[in-house]
Amino acid sequence: MFRGYVDQKLYQTGDGTKRAGEYFAQNGFISVAPDFLGYGASATEAANIFESRFQTYTTALVLLNSLNSIPDWDGTNVFIWGHSNGGQIALTVLEITGSAIPTALWAPVSKPFPYSILYYTDESDDRGKLIRRELAQFEETYDPDLYALDLYYHRLAAPIQLHQGTGDDAVPKEWSDELAKKLEGLDIDLDYFVYPGADHNLNPAWNTVVARNVSFFEKHLTTD
Repeated sequence: MFRGYVDQKLYQTGDGTKRAGEYFAQNGFISVAPDFLGYGASATEAANIFESRFQTYTTALVLLNSLNSIPDWDGTNVFIWGHSNGGQIALTVLEITGSAIPTALWAPVSKPFPYSILYYTDESDDRGKLIRRELAQFEETYDPDLYALDLYYHRLAAPIQLHQGTGDDAVPKEWSDELAKKLEGLDIDLDYFVYPGADHNLNPAWNTVVARNVSFFEKHLTTD
């Protein structure tokens, strides 16, 4: 499970994933979620703001590759759940691996890098000055298109269940509409659900959304 943004100073292990993780566990699934570097009791993240961002992908990949260490795991079935920026991490991991892991996305940040960062700069204490300065230095060395997830949708092979609320003040509905259109154009197995009035955490439709997640995961269960 990959969560969205949480203030590093306020973060506690389980923030952003605990409630849904408990629901999945109650329905027979093992839920695992990383803190990500720099959060909780995890190791320190990289000092560079973009390197630390890219480390979320390596953390997610390490997590997926470590599932064999879970004694109760059946060794076969894996599912991904991603919310907000965690949805962006989920999509990126699916592109990197080309794996067909069934994935549920809640209001994912689906705009490409660096716009996906610049969109939120007004929320920074310095109104994004540091981010823009670091980005200018980054672009002197690297081509940002190489890090833009929308240019790699053709690598996706996983069935996807996408959820979006119309009252979301963090991820515009238009982003998910555009994502759905692009994925459907690539013949990706996609189910897209829109919830009138629902916020970024899919309230008040939360119960409906997690129930649909469970049905989606059960649909794609592989049994002996």
